[in-house]
Amino acid sequence: MNLPESCFTSQCRLIWIQFLIYLSVFVFLPASAEIGEIDSTIVSAIQCQNMGLAYLEESQPLKAVAQFENLIGLLPNEAIGYANLAVAHLRLRQVDTAEKVIRRGISTVPLNSQLHSIYSEIHHFQGKSDQAITELKEALRLKPDDLAVRYLLIRENLRDRRNNEAISRAITDLRFLRKLTPTNIVVLLKLSQALLLNHDDIEQVEQIGKELRILLSDIDLEKLKYLDEGMKQVEAGDMKAANRNFRIFENINKNSPRYQQGIGELITPILGHPIEEFDQRFKARLIATKTKPITVSFSQPIHHATISRNQELTSLQIDYDHDGDLDNLTVYPDRIQMHRNNGNDSFLDVSDRTFTPSLNHGGQSITSGDFDNDGDLDIIIASIDQGCLLLDNLRQGKLEVTTILSELKNPVAIDSADYDHDGALDICVATKTDTQLYLNRGDGVFIKDLTLVSVRGIDVHFMDYDNDGFLDVWVVGERRMSLFRNDGTAKFSDMSHLIPIFDPPNLFVKQSTDDVQKDNASRKSNWIDGQVEDYDNDGDLDLLVGSWGDRFLIQNEGGNQNGWLQIELEAVAAGNNKNNAYGLGSRVEIKAGDLYQMTYVEKLITNYNSEVDPGLESPFRQHSFVHFGLGPIEQADVLRIVWTNGVPQNVISPRTNQRILEKQVLKGSCPFLYVFDGEKFQFKTDLLWRSALGMITSIGTVASSDSSRDYVLIGHKMKPENGTYSLQITEELWETTYFDQVQLIAVDHPTGTQIFIDERFTPLPFPEFEIHAVREMRFPKSAIDHQGQDVSIALGEFDYKYAVEHKPGKFQGVVDPHFIELDLGNIDVNQQTLLFLTGWVFPTDTSINVSISQNPSINPRFPYLQVKTDQGEWQTVIDLIGIPAGKNKTLVIDLTNKFLSGDRRLRIATNMQIYWDRAFFTLGNHNVPMHITRRHPNRADLHYLGFPKIYRPTPHAPHLYDYSQIDRKRPWRDLEGFYTRYGEVGELLKKSDSMSVIMNAGDEITVEFDADQFPTLKDGWTRSFILFSDGWVKDGDINTLASQRVEPLPFHGSTSYPPKDGEHFPNDPDYLRYRLEYNTRRVTHKLPEF
Repeated sequence: MNLPESCFTSQCRLIWIQFLIYLSVFVFLPASAEIGEIDSTIVSAIQCQNMGLAYLEESQPLKAVAQFENLIGLLPNEAIGYANLAVAHLRLRQVDTAEKVIRRGISTVPLNSQLHSIYSEIHHFQGKSDQAITELKEALRLKPDDLAVRYLLIRENLRDRRNNEAISRAITDLRFLRKLTPTNIVVLLKLSQALLLNHDDIEQVEQIGKELRILLSDIDLEKLKYLDEGMKQVEAGDMKAANRNFRIFENINKNSPRYQQGIGELITPILGHPIEEFDQRFKARLIATKTKPITVSFSQPIHHATISRNQELTSLQIDYDHDGDLDNLTVYPDRIQMHRNNGNDSFLDVSDRTFTPSLNHGGQSITSGDFDNDGDLDIIIASIDQGCLLLDNLRQGKLEVTTILSELKNPVAIDSADYDHDGALDICVATKTDTQLYLNRGDGVFIKDLTLVSVRGIDVHFMDYDNDGFLDVWVVGERRMSLFRNDGTAKFSDMSHLIPIFDPPNLFVKQSTDDVQKDNASRKSNWIDGQVEDYDNDGDLDLLVGSWGDRFLIQNEGGNQNGWLQIELEAVAAGNNKNNAYGLGSRVEIKAGDLYQMTYVEKLITNYNSEVDPGLESPFRQHSFVHFGLGPIEQADVLRIVWTNGVPQNVISPRTNQRILEKQVLKGSCPFLYVFDGEKFQFKTDLLWRSALGMITSIGTVASSDSSRDYVLIGHKMKPENGTYSLQITEELWETTYFDQVQLIAVDHPTGTQIFIDERFTPLPFPEFEIHAVREMRFPKSAIDHQGQDVSIALGEFDYKYAVEHKPGKFQGVVDPHFIELDLGNIDVNQQTLLFLTGWVFPTDTSINVSISQNPSINPRFPYLQVKTDQGEWQTVIDLIGIPAGKNKTLVIDLTNKFLSGDRRLRIATNMQIYWDRAFFTLGNHNVPMHITRRHPNRADLHYLGFPKIYRPTPHAPHLYDYSQIDRKRPWRDLEGFYTRYGEVGELLKKSDSMSVIMNAGDEITVEFDADQFPTLKDGWTRSFILFSDGWVKDGDINTLASQRVEPLPFHGSTSYPPKDGEHFPNDPDYLRYRLEYNTRRVTHKLPEF
C-alpha cells in the first residue's frame, strides 16, 4: 500500500526524530562517564526536552505541552522547561496560561534573559506595550549582545512615533545594531526614519541614503525614485516629506530577498522561539552527577606565625600598564595609590595621572582580572564609604573609575572567580551585614545572584575545598567562619560545620555540627583576614586565618581524594620583559570533557626549601599559584594560559595530581610570504615590516603612519605550476594586516650574476628602490667580533650561523653593545664600494618600548658605521645604517668615500639584537644588463588557512614556518571589526589607493600571476623575482594604540595613527562602495574557544 507523502513526513519523521533523540541522550552525556553513573532524572529530562522540541517542530504543540510539563517536574529549578512550556501554550493561542507559566519561571530563575524575552512576547499578544518594553529591557540588561531582543525593543519603541524619548532610545539601539550589521538594510531604513522623526543627525541620514543607494543599486528604478526623492527632501530640509518617502521605500521593499535577509539576521519569524539547549549550569550538573561526594574535614588549628601589623592597608602587585614589570597598587582606608615600576628597582607614584577621575578616598579590599573580557587587567576595590569601585583599564596607563553595585552598602571584602563556568569573572562581596554573589554577564556588568549568609564578613575567598571542579566560598567573619559548597549548578549549601570552632588563646576545638549550633558565642576571636593555599603541598587547599597578632593554619584533610592540578607560571626573564616574571594577571583555563574552569593569576606564594644552602641562596622562593580541582578525572584535555601580553599557550592532555611549571613562549609580527619552488611552498620571509600602526617607540613617540612600500627579494628558485606563479601571503600572528597593492617584478639577468636589493628598515625616509646586479662577491680579508673572535666562517655564507650569538639582556631586542669588524684588505677606494650585510633582527614591541621609555638607562642604538682615522682612532661616519627589515634581509651600504685613512677596516656597532649571517662587498660598477618586468596579479583569493608549524633551523635562527603542517585552530584574541570578505580580491591589490585587503590572523591570500604575461627568457639568462607590496600592519599588543579593533582604517596621506582630528578615511562613493561590498566579515575581540 502506498502511504501519502504527508503521512510519511509527519509520522515517519517523528519516529526518526525519536530515534535520534534517544541517541542524543547518550551523545549529550560526558564522554568519560558511564551511563550507570548518570542520574536517571537527567536522562529523562533530556528526553523530555528533545521530544518536546520535536513536537513543536512538527506543529504539535499540544503533545509538546506534556513533555515540557514533565521537564519542569524533573528539573523545577531550570529555566528551559518554563520557557518552552510557555512557547507551546503560545502556539496553542493559550496566552493567559503561557503568562502563568512564564511568571513561575521568572520567580524561580529571575536572571534568565530568554524568560523575559518570551514574557515580552506574551505582553505583546495582550496589547500591553509598556509591559512588553519593560521585559525586553530586562532581557537586554541580562544579555546585551542578543540582537533579536534589541531589535524587538526597537520595534516596540518605534510604535509610538510621537514619543520622542522612545524614538531616541530606538535610535541608540539602531546605532548599536548598525555597528554590528552595517549592510543590513532593515537597520539602515529604520534608523534613517527614526532620525528624521526626531530631526536628529541629518548628516547621518544623508550618509545612510548614500549607503542604501549602493546596496540597492540593482533594484527597479521605479522603486529607487522614492529613496532619491527622500534624499532630495532631506537636502531641502523637509523632514516630514523625506520620512514619508523613506517609509514608502521600506514598504515596497519588504518582500524583497535583501529585506527578508536583513530581518532574518535580527529575529526569527517563528511564534514563541523556544530554548533549544540546556544552559551551562545544567551541563555542570551533568558533571556533578558522576562525581561521588567525598568526606572532607579540616584539622584542628595550628599556630602558624606571630605577625606585627602597623597599619591597615591592602596591596596588589599588578602589571596595570602591561609593560612587563609589576607595579604596586596600595589601598589604605583613606587613599589609593598606584606606584609604577620604572624597571630599574625604583617606583614612581603615578596616581594623579592613572585614575580618571582622580581618587580621593580609600578602600578595604582588592581583586583584579579582566572583568569586561577586553584583554586587559581591571581592578575592583571594595570601599566601606564608596561602595565597589571598578577601575576599568583603558590601556596606555589609564584606569577609568566608576562605581558599581550601587545597591550594595558597606562592602569590606571582595574576591573574584568564574563560579558559574561561563568564562567571565564573577564576584563575591562581604559587607557589614551579609555576603552576596554577583554574576558577570560577560562585559563587566554584574547582576545579583544570591545572598550566602546574613552575617558580617571580614574577608571572603573562592576555593574548591573538595576538588570537585566547582568553586566553593569561605567567609571569614569577626567571630565565625562560614563555608558554602557549590553543588555544580552554582547553588550553595552551608558546610560551616566542617571548620572547627576555636578561641586562639586556648585553641579550643569543637568539631561537631551540634556544637556549632549550641555555642556560637565561643568564637571569641576577632578575625581580620584569611588566605587560601596548599600549605602542606598535598593537593588540597588549606585555610590560614589571621587576627591582629597571630595566624592559624587549618589543614584540609581529604580534599585530595579528588583529582587536582596546580600551575606555576614563569615568564621568559632574559631577553624578553613582555610579561612579569611570575605571570601575575595571566588568564588560566582548563577543559576536561564538559568541565570548563577559568581563573586569573592574582597572587604569589612563598615556599621554604630546606635543601637550599642559605649561604648561597635564599631558602624562600616566591612563585605564582593556580589550583584547579578536577573531581574523578584522571587527565584533562587542555590547559591554556593567556599571558598578560595577550599571547595564548596550550598544554595538551596534562595528567591530574601534579604541579606544572609552564614557561612562556614568545610572539612575533608581520605577514609572511611563501613561494612555490617546483615541489612545495616554502617560507621565504616577512612583509610590510616597515609599517607598524600605533606602535609606541622606545622614546615614547608614536611610529609613522606611512605605508610600508616594501620590496623583498624572492630570488630565482620560484617556479610556475600549470602556467602560473603562485604566492601565498599569510597572516599568522596577533595582528591585522591591510594589503593595498601587490606587484611581481621579474628581473632577467645573465647567468652567473646575482641581484640584490636594499631590504633595511630605517626611520623615514625609506631607502630608494634600486636593483644591484653583482658579478663578483668579495669577502673580507678578516672578520672579528667585539671579543676578538674570528667570525670569518660565520659570515662567509648564508647558513643560519651567526657572527654574534647574543646573551639575552633584560629586554627582547636590546643586548650588550657588540660589533663586527671587517678588514676589506688592499682595495681601490676610488671605485664604488658597496657592503652587503644579511641577517635578521629580534625586535622590541610596543609593550617593551613602553617599559624602556620609563628607564632612561636603556637606550637602543641603531647600527652605526665606524672607520679608522689617520690617528688610529675609530670615528663614526654613518650614524644610522638601519637594521634588517625582518627575517633574512640584506642591507646595502655604500662605503664610497667613507674611509678616512689607508686602513680599510670598518666596524658595524649596535646594542640591538641583530644576528649577522653573511657579509660581502663589491667594487666598481658591474654594468650587468637587466630586463625588468612589473605585473599586477591576475587573480587573488582571500580565504582561511590556519597556522603553519613553527620551527628554528638553528638555536639562534629566526622562527620559520612549515607550510605542510597547518593547525586550523585560532589561538589569538582577534582585533574586533569588519575584515574583507573571503573570495576574489584581485581588484583591491592592483593599485595603492587605501582600498586594502584587510586580513585577520589565520587568513591567506593566494596571489597568482600568469607566466605567459612575462617575456620569454633569453638563452644564457636567469630570471629572479622581487615582490613589491604596499600596506600597513597593526598588532594586538595591549599598548599599541587602537589595538583592540580593525578601525580606524589607515589611508595614504594620513599624518598620524590614529588619525588626528580633521583627518579620516575617504568617504566618497567609490570608498563607500568598497567598504560596503568588501569589508563585511565581522570578527569579535573574544578569546577563541578551545
